[in-house]
Amino acid sequence: MNDIAVEGPSATCGSVTVPARLLGCWYRRYIRFADGTEDTSTRVIWVQTLSGVGDIRVSATRPDLRSRGGLEDCSIEELLALAEQDCFCGVTLFDAKAKPFPTASWPRESYLFRFQPVITFPEPGWMEWLEGGTCMIERAPSGAYVEDWRLQPGSQKFGGHLVQRDAPSATCLYVAGDHAIFARNRSELLPGDKTLPELAREARYDPKRLRELLDCEFSYARRAEPGHDYVIELSTFPWREGKRLDVPPVEKFVPNAREAADVVMDDRWTIRSCWRL
Repeated sequence: MNDIAVEGPSATCGSVTVPARLLGCWYRRYIRFADGTEDTSTRVIWVQTLSGVGDIRVSATRPDLRSRGGLEDCSIEELLALAEQDCFCGVTLFDAKAKPFPTASWPRESYLFRFQPVITFPEPGWMEWLEGGTCMIERAPSGAYVEDWRLQPGSQKFGGHLVQRDAPSATCLYVAGDHAIFARNRSELLPGDKTLPELAREARYDPKRLRELLDCEFSYARRAEPGHDYVIELSTFPWREGKRLDVPPVEKFVPNAREAADVVMDDRWTIRSCWRL
């Protein structure tokens, strides 16, 4: 679909697979399961660009490891705690005519890479917008869960999906206003039928193997205002939190862009898509 031109952004380039109302940075307020249990403490952040998406999920019970220097400084118990995190990046597909609700989906082939090899939430999402579009309700068609997402102010003004050139492994950046998710894959492809804790158990908790399995970074960063640095607030590498994230000034590249070739980036990044209101 390509209805974004009439819904919002006046300047876009690249592939478009979602409507304008889905763009931006969304914080999850809660997930409610079919048995009535509810999770409001896990930090879940979704940055949606014209097609590319970055998603980071970190439990509130994860130990505080911000003082560590890296994976090599973590104990086996701490590495296993990091193995419980869940993140992904890829492409969001959207069917505006689906019934009973417009439907977002993430089929297996739409994933670029994941922190957890196993797809945790394999269902598409029935999407409904409330409160003037600032509240987005996502329902699993099976009834397994309902998620309440809240749009972060100003995150639909501009954004982009960037790919780092000549990186040793796939490296992406998803920007929505003052919010960004950086994603870097591990160097090996893991089997898609086992979780990281299961793979750790198979490796008999060998520290070197655990570090290899966990060498996949997802970092969410935010800037206080235009012109300021994006600072990492949540990361699969906790010691990165509080550090500056090197984000190109995407808003400066896209005011008149119509094609990706119109956008001249620096020598590290290639733009896949971008928009500006």
